[in-house]
Amino acid sequence: MGYQRFSPPEHLRDLVEHVWLVESPPLPSLRRDILIPNGRPGLAVALADPGTRHDSVTGTEWPNAASVFGIMTRPQVIGQTGASSYAGVEFKPWGIAALGLSTLLVDEVLQFSDWVGEGTTAALVDDLRAEPFGQSRADRLAAFLSPRLDPARAVPVVAAAVRVIDDAFGGTAVAEVAEQTGTSYSTLYRLFRLSLGIGPKQYAEIIRYYHFVGGLLGGPADAQATLSALHGYYDQAHAARDFKRYTGVSATSFLAVQNGIAALMHGRSVQDDAAADG
Repeated sequence: MGYQRFSPPEHLRDLVEHVWLVESPPLPSLRRDILIPNGRPGLAVALADPGTRHDSVTGTEWPNAASVFGIMTRPQVIGQTGASSYAGVEFKPWGIAALGLSTLLVDEVLQFSDWVGEGTTAALVDDLRAEPFGQSRADRLAAFLSPRLDPARAVPVVAAAVRVIDDAFGGTAVAEVAEQTGTSYSTLYRLFRLSLGIGPKQYAEIIRYYHFVGGLLGGPADAQATLSALHGYYDQAHAARDFKRYTGVSATSFLAVQNGIAALMHGRSVQDDAAADG
């Protein structure tokens, strides 16, 4: 699998984390991966065989063809057959608000055709396919997105609070975040709901869990108890409950499968893992 991420243009950096591209050869059979919450909304466009997304809570399944999605508070399962090629964007946690949608899409997906229309979606797919895998394709997606983002939706106090929570790997109380950002608990909660669609406490829980899983992906078999303490869980049972909540499976089951999506979310590719093994 090839995976690359690119810095967005300067004028988008208050709203966009990065633009990413991923490609893999045809799969011999259906592959499923758990897509775990990481506190970031985004969008993805399929340039080859579209896979599927499945919400295990609602039982809903839809094509992973071209969509915009908000912050997830529970896992989704990605299914893929055939050759995969995707171009996507990971927003800052508040970036979804800059699209001016009627909802911040928490745990929801909006099809591109419902956002920009069928014709515009088809034209974008054709434009992205015409560019080679790499910087020019990423630039083309950023150029498509640029006029559709409102930079005024980046709220400085929200950005500052997110930095505090991220720097603490989610292990900080909201009262401390409010104090460090010079605002009140109630104001911070209101601004998070307006910008992210979730409150600061829930955001911190997601970030804590995200780093917990990142440690498990690269850690030894006995890492779970140690990581529970490092990431602020009361005990291993507390960590296990969050693990099941955000992935839908136990840590043992999660680690028993090759989870490429989770590795990519933590800045590694399957190629990186293969090189390390070799």
